[in-house]
Amino acid sequence: MRREQSQRFTERLQQAALLLLEMQIYRKPDDLARRFGLPVPVVRYWWRNSEQEIKEVDPTSATAKQTKQIRKAQQTLEEWEKIKRYRPQCNARLANGKQCKNSVAIRPPEAWSQGCLAERCRIHGGLSKRLIVKKVRQEQDET
Repeated sequence: MRREQSQRFTERLQQAALLLLEMQIYRKPDDLARRFGLPVPVVRYWWRNSEQEIKEVDPTSATAKQTKQIRKAQQTLEEWEKIKRYRPQCNARLANGKQCKNSVAIRPPEAWSQGCLAERCRIHGGLSKRLIVKKVRQEQDET
């Protein structure tokens, strides 16, 4: 799973989690995180940075559209359990010419802005902190 795919999947997870929290299907972010195996700090962060608008929906009297939204959100969050268990391989080239068979690393909660899955396993730098080199303005060099 490449970085863009991981970011898109993480955005889908975030939208699904916020929908279920807004509709009060799960009252607390912690309950939702434990139910679907997501890191608790990540779900708390998503909820804290959202508008936190609560639309109470009674599951027994929900419209067909709301029921479909709830079902799709739960399916999206259940995908996380499958992806977490069956992660793609690292495929880094080893010294003997073969590819690494280890599964890619799951990023720590503070790095989920880059996507939930890294591109490599732990051994091959999946969790390394890369320096982001900023361009220095020429004006600063002149002064």
